[in-house]
Amino acid sequence: MDSHNQSKNSNSIEDIFDSSLNLEQTHLKEGYDEGYAHGLATGKEEAKDVGLKHGFETGEELGFYKGCVDVWNSAIRIAPTRFSARVRKGIKQMEELIEKYPVNDPENESVQEIMEALRLKFRIIRAAFGVKLEYDGWRKMLKLMLTCCKVYISESQNKAALESIEQAARLFSAAIIVNKFEDVTYNRVGYTVVSKLAPTLSSDSCPLKSTVFAMIKAAFENIEPGMHSGSHPRLGVVDHICFHPLASAPLDQVAGIAKSVVGDIGSGLQVPTFLYGAAHEEGRTLDSSRRELGYFKPNSAGNHQIKVLSHSKGVIVIGSTRWVDNYNIPVFSTNIAAVRRIAKQVSERGGGLASVQAMVLIRGEDITEVECNLLKPSKIGGDKVQVEVDELAAVEGMAVGKGYYTDLSQEEIIERYMKLNSSA
Repeated sequence: MDSHNQSKNSNSIEDIFDSSLNLEQTHLKEGYDEGYAHGLATGKEEAKDVGLKHGFETGEELGFYKGCVDVWNSAIRIAPTRFSARVRKGIKQMEELIEKYPVNDPENESVQEIMEALRLKFRIIRAAFGVKLEYDGWRKMLKLMLTCCKVYISESQNKAALESIEQAARLFSAAIIVNKFEDVTYNRVGYTVVSKLAPTLSSDSCPLKSTVFAMIKAAFENIEPGMHSGSHPRLGVVDHICFHPLASAPLDQVAGIAKSVVGDIGSGLQVPTFLYGAAHEEGRTLDSSRRELGYFKPNSAGNHQIKVLSHSKGVIVIGSTRWVDNYNIPVFSTNIAAVRRIAKQVSERGGGLASVQAMVLIRGEDITEVECNLLKPSKIGGDKVQVEVDELAAVEGMAVGKGYYTDLSQEEIIERYMKLNSSA
């Protein structure tokens, strides 16, 4: 009997504790269920608000770009010759991206990629037009600021020397060689190096400056000017360096980098340098600097050897300007005088196309080239220069080949940099 009562009492005590434990679990479950239901309802409301806000912002930005494209297309229809082929191509690509955007499929993985491409092309076209046009709803986003440097080396056949120069550039990961243009005939190579530019970045700590200086130093250490010859004009081992702002970068800040590089070259390498463009206090032009230095005068054999002047490595012309395209057109003739007449008539200096500089070089035994600097390529591009040279050459009874650019377009350089930088 006592044993039975003890067992009964024990069960009663266990029931009491079980009910207490069950009560706590019950409260927890009820609290969880209530919180889950409230969170689900609240989450749906907040998600709806966020979705509507994001959708409106996306639609607004797309509408802005669509409006710009429509206005530009209308202007092109009215005056098609006022827009270069590259600008028209960029506008067409923007139009295709807008049509491609999956408006009714916001979860599509391509939405961000398409929007970034649209923003990039818009900035490039805006820069080409030289206008301050911006989407207001996008002001708080970080602006893309890039700076580009074109480094021209008087050598293309010494592969070991070029590898040393490129190896020096690879020591600085923040600046990337996005293009290399080798011209064996002219014995010359051009490197296009790009890096980001912070709004408050000092020119003394700019990665592009460090990279370019390292490339110059490597060139001086590995190239012997006395062994070099070619039909392209040159003033030194490192013949020409030009800094260009890309995207939203300001020209004055980029010019500051150019001047800082000059200081390093003078103190560290003791090589004479000559500034031009925005880097020169009076805005001296590249062609005027070259004329004074005898850049355009070949030797008796028709070749352009490095002009030693007062330094064994020659001199460097360094500047900073807005974007410049280089476009060369082959003329199948050895009549230098006639080709020079064509070049003069094409250039602004000779009363031809505005913002176009031109000179003549012997390309080979049967080819002479009209080499052009297009100072405002958005207005006067290679297509217009090609038409002009074709017409002038026809008058002279000469055949003309299709011209070529010596570098990527401004748009292609930015796109390639973004891809290379994201995969680094």
